[in-house]
Amino acid sequence: MHVYHWLLAAYRIVGRELGRERRRRFPDTARLTRLKKERLAIKDRLARHAPVNGYTLAFVRRILARPEPA
Repeated sequence: MHVYHWLLAAYRIVGRELGRERRRRFPDTARLTRLKKERLAIKDRLARHAPVNGYTLAFVRRILARPEPA
């Protein structure tokens, strides 16, 4: 498994945790901030490790462009 697969999985997991925290009755702002920073760091690393071939690059871009669930 390549690095970008691990990074995509981590990006999705952090995104889910971020959504869960946002939906809590009283979200922890410190945790939200930490999760946002972590997700952005993963996104930056994904951009560096993204494969160059067209299909996989398009797949990575689609994942990163998805809006966060409300």
